Amino acid sequence: MARKLLLAKSNPPESLIEHTENCLSVFKSIREAFPHLVKLSGQSEFFTYLFYAICLHDVGKAASGFQAQLKDGPRWNYRHEILSASLVPLLDGMTEMDRKAIALAIITHHRGISELRERYATSDHVGRERYEVHMNELWEEIDLIAEYLLLFPSLAEKFLGKKVPGPLLPDDRNSLWDAYMKAVVWYRKGIQDEEFTSVHSSYGIFLRGLLIACDHLASSGETAIRVGLRDIGAQLGIANFRSFQRKCNYTVGNSLLVAPTGSGKTEAALLWAERNQPSSGRIYYVLPYTASINAMYQRFTQRYNFGEENVGVLHGKAAYLVYKTMMERQYDRESAEKFARKTLDLTRKLYRPVRVLTPFQILKALFGVKGWESILSEMAGAVFVFDEIHVYEPHTTALILSSVEYLSRLDTKFLFLSATFPSFLKREIGKILNLKEIALDEHEPEEQRLLEKPRHRCELIEGQIVDRLDRIKLDLNNGKRILVVCNTVKRAQEVYDSLRKSASSSKLLHGRFILRDRETIERNLDKVQLLVGTQAVEVSLDIDFDILYTEPAPIDALIQRFGRVNRHGTKGIAPIHIFTEGSESDKYFYDPQRVSETLNSLARVAELNESLIIELVDTVYGMGYNNKEQKEFDTALAHFREVLSSLFPFDESEREEDFWELIRSLEVVPIRFEEEYRSLKDDKQYFEAMKYLASISFGQGAKLRNSDRLAFRRDGKYWVADAMYDDELGLIVDQQQQGIGIVD
Repeated sequence: MARKLLLAKSNPPESLIEHTENCLSVFKSIREAFPHLVKLSGQSEFFTYLFYAICLHDVGKAASGFQAQLKDGPRWNYRHEILSASLVPLLDGMTEMDRKAIALAIITHHRGISELRERYATSDHVGRERYEVHMNELWEEIDLIAEYLLLFPSLAEKFLGKKVPGPLLPDDRNSLWDAYMKAVVWYRKGIQDEEFTSVHSSYGIFLRGLLIACDHLASSGETAIRVGLRDIGAQLGIANFRSFQRKCNYTVGNSLLVAPTGSGKTEAALLWAERNQPSSGRIYYVLPYTASINAMYQRFTQRYNFGEENVGVLHGKAAYLVYKTMMERQYDRESAEKFARKTLDLTRKLYRPVRVLTPFQILKALFGVKGWESILSEMAGAVFVFDEIHVYEPHTTALILSSVEYLSRLDTKFLFLSATFPSFLKREIGKILNLKEIALDEHEPEEQRLLEKPRHRCELIEGQIVDRLDRIKLDLNNGKRILVVCNTVKRAQEVYDSLRKSASSSKLLHGRFILRDRETIERNLDKVQLLVGTQAVEVSLDIDFDILYTEPAPIDALIQRFGRVNRHGTKGIAPIHIFTEGSESDKYFYDPQRVSETLNSLARVAELNESLIIELVDTVYGMGYNNKEQKEFDTALAHFREVLSSLFPFDESEREEDFWELIRSLEVVPIRFEEEYRSLKDDKQYFEAMKYLASISFGQGAKLRNSDRLAFRRDGKYWVADAMYDDELGLIVDQQQQGIGIVD
């Protein structure tokens, strides 16, 4: 008769010991890469206790009913992890508190405490009866379980690197715990008690987070995490670093870097990251916009050759970016889809050493969204580079700084960098971190040239851009490459429609194109004579025009626009034309007083260099936020600190919904493309279907909804907008698609 084998998974079949060894293989790589977690957890035997948690986490699957289900038997309607945690009292050589911590990690590694309490509490009669039935099933296999427990010492020598005592062998049912009552109820009662500090702080976070990480990575077919990048400086391909870059390479600790666009800020940031990275080599490069993240990913993987296996992207369309890349490499659609999903899955897990991401991916963890402990476990001790932090509005800035304050307690290090950094923002960051400021050295000839060499000549033009289009047409007729930046999509569409016939080639760029068209536009920008855009052109795009015409905006936004003209300073002094009046809608985006102060400051200068730009920023932002912005900042700061104070391990936060309210845009299908979109979704071509999505603000969505021009298709779970869509102009929300009505 064949010996009975305990299974952990059925498709493909995987035995309990095989799955455990795969999890422990991941564990070993984490233990070797993250030794700093021992100190941060406050528990000298942290990895020993994590080892035990991994060894026991799936033992509950030995229950006869679960084993029958794996072999095509009836569905087993219970949680195996509740049974797994029952064996924790057999662990020897530790305190009762540590046993309970291990039990909590095991019992919650699939479902948080709130869900267990709601559906599986053994404190009520029904829950107790269910528990007893399934514990009897577990006890039926106690001989096989005992054989499995005897393997722990040899597993410890192989994966933990030392000898540990094996578990006691159970004499009877009474030697096992009701882990829900023993650990979960105990934890909930004492969550505010000082006695429980170690369990509901970083110790508990890391224990649950890394157990989940090991289980998930092993289930994905991976047996080790990627090690951190080394010798980054050599991979950047720069023969001679500038003085400020060398300073970054030798600076240890939280820092702030101010350097001009195109001077090598990114390379300097990476040199700082290499100097400050922990043994795990975890680097988080934080950028404000999807387009800038995608561009940085391409730079990291292609120009610097960090390797696609080492660099991950995290934003709302990250999987699509990978899919598109694979399709461009001639993958067939099915293979590209599979690769994209697997790639994003590993990026979300504790796997890749470098992430390029939005701050919202950090905030997601700190709002307690599912899986938050795994994310924080990896972030502990890591380095963060925040690029262009000044672009965020006060509410988001407050959330970011609260996050920085929280993460700094986990021995993380931060670098903030920008071409323009208002002094008041430096002061706000300085309230939570001691910063070392790195700047260009005016005594270094090359850096003095970067600071003092003018790249732009500034001219204010009275009135609105729509009244002075003839001037732009004249420059186009003279063969100049012109960039026009407007503050709203509507104004940009209007200006582009009036100018496009005057240019040999032209494009419009804003956020309301469907993904397919935006990709096409961005791919060909280096060939156009005229580009009209909104704030979408302010960052990330590697474009270099001869002349800029722009609507008025605050100084920091204008400087970003200036950076798209004479980008590398090779065109002499490029003309910058700023109109003194914007449209009526501008007041909803920009503080009119700050715009006025910006124009007054620029009226007093002609040629702009980097030193002067820094002065202008401090002049305009000398008083910091205005009253409305300051109130918004203070309210968000207080609110988020309250959220963070209620963040406890072993459960998802009750404030999780607050995070999703931060997402202020809506993905819609223009009604013109609904048939194509539905057809692709029905055919399960989800990435191809994404090409027909466009973004609108919640405000625009509300307007469309109020006029019965926006509907949610419940059968397909998507929004459709009855607004005109033009291939060159994008979504025109003020116009209804002719001849088509919306049916909700």
